[in-house]
Amino acid sequence: MNRYTILTFFALLILILALPIYAWLEPARMVAAQTDLRQEFVSDAAVLYVENCALCHGAAGEGIGPTPPLDSSGLREADYDFLFKSIARGRYETSMAGWHEEEGGIFNDYQIEELVALVRYVDWPQVGELAAADGLIPPTLPVPETDEAFLAQVASLDPEGSLWAEGMAIYAANCAVCHGINGEGSDLAVALNSPEIRSADTAELARIIKEGVPSTMMAGWDGALETAEVNSVVAFLQNWDVIEDEGLVLTPPKPMRIDLDNPQEVLALGERLYNTTCIVCHGENGSGGTGPVLNSQQVLSNKSDEQIRDTIINGGHRPNSSMPAFGDRLTAVEIDALVSFVRAREPTAPWVQNPRGTDQGGGPPWLRATPDPEKRIAPSNQGQGRRGRGGQGGGPPWR
Repeated sequence: MNRYTILTFFALLILILALPIYAWLEPARMVAAQTDLRQEFVSDAAVLYVENCALCHGAAGEGIGPTPPLDSSGLREADYDFLFKSIARGRYETSMAGWHEEEGGIFNDYQIEELVALVRYVDWPQVGELAAADGLIPPTLPVPETDEAFLAQVASLDPEGSLWAEGMAIYAANCAVCHGINGEGSDLAVALNSPEIRSADTAELARIIKEGVPSTMMAGWDGALETAEVNSVVAFLQNWDVIEDEGLVLTPPKPMRIDLDNPQEVLALGERLYNTTCIVCHGENGSGGTGPVLNSQQVLSNKSDEQIRDTIINGGHRPNSSMPAFGDRLTAVEIDALVSFVRAREPTAPWVQNPRGTDQGGGPPWLRATPDPEKRIAPSNQGQGRRGRGGQGGGPPWR
């Protein structure tokens, strides 16, 4: 057997061994290649989305007003051709324009395919983080806009429409943060736009608003709202379906752009977030309420930024704390802005005698009053009378 025959034999042997190994590894290689392509497409498309689509569909695909959300199972499972044509050609009788170059848009086939991949595969909260890092802040826990023209339309629906309009404005400013823009509820509070609420007793609804609900985030509003205002909110809740049937719905504001390199704009963002998210529990200017006083040396000198950030993300750690976790509701940029706003008060923060507040275990007013050394309280002799009951010694009657 000559040298060429041996080389040919070994070459054939290598092929016989290599082909099955290649065939065995090829499916995994194909899956990895497809995964890499999806990652590349989604990453590129996220930038396109933030720059061109987020102002209508929301920074995290949540939808704004009549513009539908993209973060939905229906779109994730939609047919590829449907998604491509919707982006390329737009949607008839909607505000969705065609984005393909042939339709007067700015995207080519490749870019629209990237956007299709975004809709089908992206982790939308991460798009929100990307938008926030670019200075596009989503309307997280937003306060809906209710201008005079809108409220006038509500008032014209019924002889008591002005009461509905007033209640709607109060709801938008104070309640939508927890109960949802259109009363759909959230992980912070129950849904209010429901048949159960509309059929509930009027007096009971007013009582709940005034007194709150123990062991929940629902604080009592008796000190913040007048009785007439509470009644207007109840009237609005019980007629919400009538208002919506006329096409009058609350809509959140669009995302806003801020310069993250400008400390004043970051502080202003933190203040807006505090006023829409934290003020109901922690009070105006951090003065405390259901939650502890934040504008105090006890908190600000003893808590690091990381500890404050951890509390915002994960919620309260004390037993019976009602502080919810906001890690899934706020972007990292928003949380940092909120921490900066809280920290900015430290130079002028006072020393507060009871920073936890009366709602946190400070005791009733009669027990918290400063003792008068000239007016000591002597125990009555009731205990002696009980001690002699039946000649059995001490203890209460039920002993």
